Amino acid sequence: MAFTPNRRFWILGLFCLTVGVIYILARHTNTPSDNTSAYILITPTVVETTGETPSITAMPLATVPVALASRPVVTATVEVVYSEPVSSDVIDLKKLRAKDVTVTVHKVDFGENYWTLAKQANIDIYTLIGANPIMPFKAAYHMTLNILSHKGVLHTVHSEDTLSKLAEKYRTTEKIIQDANNIHWWHPIHTGDVLFIPNAKPLLMVKEWRDYFSKRGMFGVPFSKWATWTSGFGLRVDPFTGKHREHTGVDLRAKYGDPVYASAPGKVIFTGVAGGYGNLIRIAHAHGYTSYYGHLSKIYAKTGQKVRRGTLIGRVGATGRVTGPHLHFEIRLNGKPLDPLQFI
Repeated sequence: MAFTPNRRFWILGLFCLTVGVIYILARHTNTPSDNTSAYILITPTVVETTGETPSITAMPLATVPVALASRPVVTATVEVVYSEPVSSDVIDLKKLRAKDVTVTVHKVDFGENYWTLAKQANIDIYTLIGANPIMPFKAAYHMTLNILSHKGVLHTVHSEDTLSKLAEKYRTTEKIIQDANNIHWWHPIHTGDVLFIPNAKPLLMVKEWRDYFSKRGMFGVPFSKWATWTSGFGLRVDPFTGKHREHTGVDLRAKYGDPVYASAPGKVIFTGVAGGYGNLIRIAHAHGYTSYYGHLSKIYAKTGQKVRRGTLIGRVGATGRVTGPHLHFEIRLNGKPLDPLQFI
């Protein structure tokens, strides 16, 4: 079939249009980069800025699988305001509306703590606090606790509460609250009712718990996945001398050459060899915090460089005083070493 001039013109025009569309899409699509850890960017975090003074806001913990992120994306963080419980927030189990959740009143025995109790009941520390708003930071022998059969929060209804307000407050829906508590137009909520909010995080807790959770999430795990530690913070047996010695950070298990990422935004203040640390990077963060990354095989960061949370700064190695490849990770406040596991 012969191509007429008119037919050739339309074919050429269609070809040019196709090439143009492909070019525009390519320019506006962000390709994954090895310079940022998507995992760190989507782990629980406080409200941050890229400057020197991010604001620190307490936030609930949540585990987000790395598989959810196909490319590094900074997700919006939502501020959660914790409140101090008052006497009217004490749970009256006789007024519990929920039928599908059971509450066991437990007396704390010797050797038990909040975390072991939560694990035994297949719940988490948030559920324990959510069922016991005035729960003190330290458990005491024979103190009583409400143990829920499902994860969630118990809420005592106040006069100003409505279903829409509760749904917004606990980041859930009115229908979920209605279904969990047998609420209907002919059986509405009343002041004093105790509602079960499934899978919600507590908003009422004593000051010590608020202070504790305000630290969590300030720093991310410096790897692209959750890490296990081989040596913790504090007094330990020195692997070289066999004597007890203070360990100022944690040793995180990793393979030689694994990427290491900045755990929080800040400014690189040191890169180079530093005694037993071997190849070391130090990053200064807001409010007097500093993070250390030791025994590296490669250093990519430069002194004076500003980094974001998740910026690739180096790779795991075995330099300095080590018995094998791993990452030595420290967090200090005004020079004083703190347990990094409090923050990540």
